[in-house]
Amino acid sequence: MKFTKIIILTLLLNSFGPSNLNAQNDSSEKTELLKGLSLATDEYLEANQIMLDGESFPVYNVKGERLRGQKIMEALMSGDFTPDFYLDDNLQLKASMLRATTAEERKMMEKMFAEMNGESELVDTVAPPFSATDINGNEYSLESLKGKIIVLNFWFVECKPCVQEMPELNELVETYKNKDVVFLGFGTNDKSKINTFLETNKFSYAIIPNSKPIVSDYMVSSYPTHIIIDKNSNIVYKTAGLSETTVKDIDNTIKSLMN
Repeated sequence: MKFTKIIILTLLLNSFGPSNLNAQNDSSEKTELLKGLSLATDEYLEANQIMLDGESFPVYNVKGERLRGQKIMEALMSGDFTPDFYLDDNLQLKASMLRATTAEERKMMEKMFAEMNGESELVDTVAPPFSATDINGNEYSLESLKGKIIVLNFWFVECKPCVQEMPELNELVETYKNKDVVFLGFGTNDKSKINTFLETNKFSYAIIPNSKPIVSDYMVSSYPTHIIIDKNSNIVYKTAGLSETTVKDIDNTIKSLMN
């Protein structure tokens, strides 16, 4: 079972509808839920990012009840359940169903959650060096941006919470226009996919495609992730997931660094 590309998002409860807790599907009904679908291979999971939010595709527990939002988080964080993923004949992801976790998978999950919980370890350390080119051909590096406040956003096109917060992030960019603040959006998708996305969505950050090496350097394991680097190249702020206070917290941090 591959966990490297499964994105487990800590979302606001009000982002989802109520969980269906009353269904009592028997095994035949569970079979019906997955009718015509086949189990995704490790190769598929390794090659694709999967957002396990309960809305992109249905997620069912071991009883065949559909889960959303916090209920998915609770089930996975318990370590007792592991998601299997099911594809249609066109290799499109259509459903996930939880099952009992094996001993080997439990070890893998514990390691993954430990990495997620350790994301704040970078705060108060020198930022890892980076050199990147945005979709317009502009070049950026940690060294060349020394003396400026650097605000990083890690995202990908299919990440709904990432897209949901973009209007507020765009307002933030406008607020600090012509200031010594640089906003960089490290996207994991390739340039072509990002350009197609931008045809119908506005994102005012300088957007860097194919950013997986930088994602690794900055220990990003959930999306969206925000990092702020001060004028001396030190990481002073890092947060992951969607929260109604995230943009305000970023704004306040920038203000504190400008004083």
